[in-house]
Amino acid sequence: MSNEAEKIKEAAQASASAPAKILGGSAQDMVQPSLPPEAAERVKLASATDDQLEEQIKKILAAQKAAEAKAQAKPTKPAEPDWANLSELEATDIRRNLNIPVITHEVPAYLDIKLADNEYIAVWANRDQRRIGELEAQGYEFLRKEHISSAFKLPLKFNSEGLYIYADVVAMRVHKRIIFGKRRRTQEMSVNQLKGAQQIAKNKIQSTVIEKDSDLEQAFGKGSLNFYDVNI
Repeated sequence: MSNEAEKIKEAAQASASAPAKILGGSAQDMVQPSLPPEAAERVKLASATDDQLEEQIKKILAAQKAAEAKAQAKPTKPAEPDWANLSELEATDIRRNLNIPVITHEVPAYLDIKLADNEYIAVWANRDQRRIGELEAQGYEFLRKEHISSAFKLPLKFNSEGLYIYADVVAMRVHKRIIFGKRRRTQEMSVNQLKGAQQIAKNKIQSTVIEKDSDLEQAFGKGSLNFYDVNI
């Protein structure tokens, strides 16, 4: 028997013995007057066997659990309206208590692609033939079904020509050796261009601002202030 059940049993026995203590003597020595229902129930519990008490306690605990579950249960939604006779004006009237479910879903990321071979990268290219010809000459190729990872579900379908198309772009794949080389070269060109422009700006600020302000000149001389370096 659990601790909670033991407490209920002891409370029931203590409560049931109360009438006998008040009246004095034993139940056999005197005629008991008619008792209220609660007191009669206590006397009944006092004379019950352990098995009967156990059964009664189980009923009490079950009733408590049922009450707690009912209190925690979510309120049931009302039935849906009569769709055949429901007008749009009635449906959009927020003052009416109507159960109209709202169907929502996430818009898929149509441009996301996961390839089976991690040495390649998927890219989207304009379908203009001049652009496609340029990319194919660089080593790009059209994306095919067999290039897609088996764990990835495509949100779109391949067309009848076996191409994966979205609006005015087509999916292609390219080896990392090719595309990373292109991107690195572009980065190097940008840095070199910035270096020249930065040096011109440095010289102008040095001659027109810093050299005319002793505090700035001292700060730059100590290294407390410095110019932005594109190599960082």
